[in-house]
Amino acid sequence: MIEWKELELSDKKKIEDRICASGCHGADYSFTNLFIWRKEYKPMIAWCDERLLVGMPQWNVYAYPKGDGPIENSIELLLNEAHNRGKKLLLRGLTDKTLAEFLPLYGDRFEISEDRDNADYIYSVEKLCNLPGRHLSSKRNHIKHFERNGEWEFHKICATGCGRVTSCSEREEYKCSSISEAKAFVDSFYREKDDPELAAESVAIEEMFANYDTLGFLGGLLYQNGEPVAFTAGTALDDLVFDTHFEKAMPGVEAAYTMVNREFARMVAAELPNMQFFNREEDMGIEGLRKAKLSYHPDILLMKYYAREK
Repeated sequence: MIEWKELELSDKKKIEDRICASGCHGADYSFTNLFIWRKEYKPMIAWCDERLLVGMPQWNVYAYPKGDGPIENSIELLLNEAHNRGKKLLLRGLTDKTLAEFLPLYGDRFEISEDRDNADYIYSVEKLCNLPGRHLSSKRNHIKHFERNGEWEFHKICATGCGRVTSCSEREEYKCSSISEAKAFVDSFYREKDDPELAAESVAIEEMFANYDTLGFLGGLLYQNGEPVAFTAGTALDDLVFDTHFEKAMPGVEAAYTMVNREFARMVAAELPNMQFFNREEDMGIEGLRKAKLSYHPDILLMKYYAREK
C-alpha cells in the first residue's frame, strides 16, 4: 500500500531535492506547480526509496517517479496501486531521458505515446535577453513599437513597493512594485478577459501571491505611460533552469508580451546569474499559444510521453 498524503509547504525542500536529482528539466511536477495548482488537480504524494511519487487517483493518472536510484520499486508500487483499483497503470510526464531507463525494464508491458500538448518550451537565457539573429528580428521590432508608444518602466515585485530601488546586480537596478499592486493588476486582467475557463488559473495565481516569498517567486510589472500593462512571475526549477509560471498582458497593448518577456529575462539573469535556460512550459494544445511559443524558436522542445499498461 502506498501511504499517500496531501501536499504541504513543508514538503518543498524534499521534493525539490528529488527533482534536482532526477536531472529532468520538465516543469509539470515541480513543487511550485504542484502546490499552486493543488486545489484544481488534487495531487497526492508519497515516497519510495529516493523517488517522489505523485498521483491523481481520481483520474487514475500517476507521474513518472522523480528522483535518483533504481526505479523498479516505485513502478511496482504504482502497478499494485492501479491494479488494486481495478485499473491498468497510466504514467504521464515521461521524457526521452526517463524513457531510456524505463523501456529496458518495462517496455514490453507498456505502450508509449507522445503528449505533444504538454511538451515544455525551453530557451537559452541569452536568447530571451537579447533576441539575437534574423529569425528574432520581428521580436526586436515589436519592442521598438512598444518603446515608441510612451515612457515605460519594468519593476521588480517586492513584498512592499513604495517605488524604492533594488539592486539586482552591479549592472542593473529596478524599482519595486508591491505584491498588492501586482495582484490588483492581475485582478483587472481577469475582469477584462471575463473568461470562465481562466477560473482555475486565477486560483493558482492567488496561491502564488499568498505564498510568494515562501515559494521563492521572482516577478515583475511592466508599466507604460505610468500604468501597469503586463505581469510575469516564476521560480527556479533547479540550478540551471528558471520556470516562467505566469505571463499576462492587457489586451490591446501592442507588444506588451514581447517586452515583458525580454525585461523579465534580463532581471532573472541579473538576479540568478547561474541560470542557463528558461522553461516557458507547455502550450496545452492551444493554437495561438503554440504559435507564440514557436515564434521564439525554442532551443529545446522537451517532449512528454504517456506510458499505458497493455
